[in-house]
Amino acid sequence: MILDLLHNASLLLALSLLQGINVRAWGARKKQADISSGLLFGGICIAGMLMPITLAPGLIFDGRTVVLGMAAFFGGPLVGAIAGTMAAAYRLWLAGTGAFVGVAVIVSALLVGLGYRQLVRRQWLQATLPGFLMLGLAIHCLALLWFALLPAQHAGSVFGELALPYLIVLAPATALLGLLLQDFERQMETQRALISSEARTRAVTRASPDLLMVIDEDGRYLEVSSPEERLLYADETQLLGRRMHEVLPQAHADRFLAFIRQTLAARTPQRIEYALDTLGGHRVFEGRAQALDTPQGEKRAVVFVTRDVTERIAAERERRIAAIAFEAQQGMVITDADAVILRINRAYTQMTGYLPEDVVGREARVFHSDLQEQSLRQEMAHSLQTTGAWEGEIVGRRKNGDVFPLWMAITTVRDEQGIVSNYVAALSDITQRKSAENEIRTLAFYDHLTQLPNRRLLMDRLQHALASARRSGKHGALVFIDLDDFKCINDRHGHQGGDRLLREVAGRLCLAVRETDTVARLGGDEFVIMLENLHHERGQAMAEARQIAHKALEALSEPYTLDGNTALSSASMGIAMFDANEVDVDTLMRQADVSMYRAKHAGKHTLQFFDEPG
Repeated sequence: MILDLLHNASLLLALSLLQGINVRAWGARKKQADISSGLLFGGICIAGMLMPITLAPGLIFDGRTVVLGMAAFFGGPLVGAIAGTMAAAYRLWLAGTGAFVGVAVIVSALLVGLGYRQLVRRQWLQATLPGFLMLGLAIHCLALLWFALLPAQHAGSVFGELALPYLIVLAPATALLGLLLQDFERQMETQRALISSEARTRAVTRASPDLLMVIDEDGRYLEVSSPEERLLYADETQLLGRRMHEVLPQAHADRFLAFIRQTLAARTPQRIEYALDTLGGHRVFEGRAQALDTPQGEKRAVVFVTRDVTERIAAERERRIAAIAFEAQQGMVITDADAVILRINRAYTQMTGYLPEDVVGREARVFHSDLQEQSLRQEMAHSLQTTGAWEGEIVGRRKNGDVFPLWMAITTVRDEQGIVSNYVAALSDITQRKSAENEIRTLAFYDHLTQLPNRRLLMDRLQHALASARRSGKHGALVFIDLDDFKCINDRHGHQGGDRLLREVAGRLCLAVRETDTVARLGGDEFVIMLENLHHERGQAMAEARQIAHKALEALSEPYTLDGNTALSSASMGIAMFDANEVDVDTLMRQADVSMYRAKHAGKHTLQFFDEPG
């Protein structure tokens, strides 16, 4: 009897191991796996009932309780229900004296298995050998209780011949099957975890911007994983299994092989930076290598992780260049979009006296806006808004309060969305340039000895005076002045004395005329006074001109002190009037010149109008 039970139980245990193949086949598809497991366990129960121990017609015994208990415990309600339904249906189909007791045994085995499953899940019991043995005893003790419901003659046979072997064989068989299935489940969990880990590793590797390679001590590529093929020197298929010297240029291969061997010798991570012509062009990389633990007898290897740092290197180079440019001779100011100063350079501090702590965090306009005209500020804002740049001359203020001319160029910086993020201003102190321009202007339009307007500036102002007279209807006058006997003074006191006299004459003439009048020197001892805005009536205008000319004539006749000696001089003046009538500048100049010579011929120290008889 025991041998028959052992044979039956062994067959069912062997068939139950098909569960491993079934679960592997379905993989992660749990519902399909559960249905197929239920069908498999149900089929195994039917197979057991095909080879039963028969005590009497319709009274059979087999190891189905072992299979059903484990089906419920490991598979859960769905697997147990399918397997139990199949087993119960087949047992009822076989019919006989023990049919209904057999179904009750099937149901109780399933219920005990599900109950044990819940206790383990709630951690009230553990799925260990003692636990599985207790499960087997519980299932088969309960089955023996169901056997007590058989007719008396059959029940006596069961308890007399089968009860003890039933417990001795099937309870340990249940425990053994539980351990086998548990071990298989753990292997599957380990395998799934390994597969999941490998999948995550592959995903991380692919998502990482880094290129990963495993290279042995001979420089042979064992593994290559790249997020982008363009980062490789050659296609992955051309690298795997080949040595570096078969793929890379000699110099690069020698350097990398030395680096790998250095890493193996150091047993600590090593770093390398290199440039290489890849499938995506010339790139710069930063790599790190770590020695791998390899089994005894196998070639040593390293895992080499390298990152494309081309853009970072280029950005660093640009930052260095920008830093050098920022510390150039020009003053530099960087602000945010609201014109709040973020940074200044040393040249700005030297130019204005402001230190970073004086200006950073404050609005840039605080330091110059109140010095600028409203129109200039509007022009600046409009240009920055429409073109993104502006340059022009402004008035700057130093920390000590001094104002000075500045040339400023402003550039707008926008982000990737086109929104203004910063303004960069370059400033130059143009004080010296302005001085040079003023000096050039002075040389071009003013007499260097007396600082009076020269012929060029006089002609320009005379042109404007003629146009103004035509518009206003007022008269004007041009007074030519020639010093009498200036050559004698020059001979007696020298050229330095003559120059001092000319400067004194210029000063006296400026005091004799109105602020709106112009005093100019044509050259030598010739001077000109231009009078504007005289009376509308010609006679009254001539009287005004005569009065101013007489005042100048008297001022010039006063004694001069040259080198401690007194010198006397006088002047002859010719006056040409002009009004709304058309007359050109050259004609007017000739008229005044002719009038001056008339005055000189009339006896000097006198004046003469052009349209008056001489």
